[in-house]
Amino acid sequence: MIAAPPLLVAEALTAGYGRIDILHDVSLRVNVHEIVSIIGPNGAGKSTAFKTIVGFLTPRHGRVLFDGEEVTGVRPNLVLRRGLAYVPQGRIVFPQMTVLENLEMGAYIERDRARVAAALERVYALFPVLAERRRQKAGTMSGGEQQMVAIGRALMTTPRLIMLDEPSLGLSPKFVTLIFEKLVEMRSAGYTLMLVEQNAVRALGIADRAYVLELGRNRFEGPGAQLLADPEVKRLYLGG
Repeated sequence: MIAAPPLLVAEALTAGYGRIDILHDVSLRVNVHEIVSIIGPNGAGKSTAFKTIVGFLTPRHGRVLFDGEEVTGVRPNLVLRRGLAYVPQGRIVFPQMTVLENLEMGAYIERDRARVAAALERVYALFPVLAERRRQKAGTMSGGEQQMVAIGRALMTTPRLIMLDEPSLGLSPKFVTLIFEKLVEMRSAGYTLMLVEQNAVRALGIADRAYVLELGRNRFEGPGAQLLADPEVKRLYLGG
């Protein structure tokens, strides 16, 4: 049986801001139906890697392939149309709009109303509270509920890959647990996910594979459970 090609390949990326390089020759790969976690200390280049993949930054060297096609430096709105969704850190919602209006904003590139309705049903099945609160203004919701809105909005395009930057940042312990449970549920439903996460233990715990970045370079990679048990990874990044 021939293995399916990777859905995403970031190859030897060197990128940064102005003349300062943050990433140095970073390579990442995501296969279909995987959860891939990227961990590392602050300043390791995790979010910069995401911004380069999505197209907010053009790498100085290296390339990005998505579904077999090169998308290096392609504008984010055009990458989105190819099936790559991005959930930035900070629970960005439209506060004066309702939950339903926020979700519909995620489907702005979709003209088929039946497909929008089907996407809404999938989001509501994953996050039932959003169905209950669909008329509520997003700005009046808790941080965890706003994060559900942000993730649900990304799902409205039926993406091939969902990239989440710090999905648990600033959430209460209850919502951290819930969000990670939902990420696992999304993989079971057939989605492919890639996440940058400060909560390294949680991120490795759900990851099929993971990468550790340090000072903008690849430091470790392997199955999530293997890295979670690695004494060197534990000592350097997991506080033990």
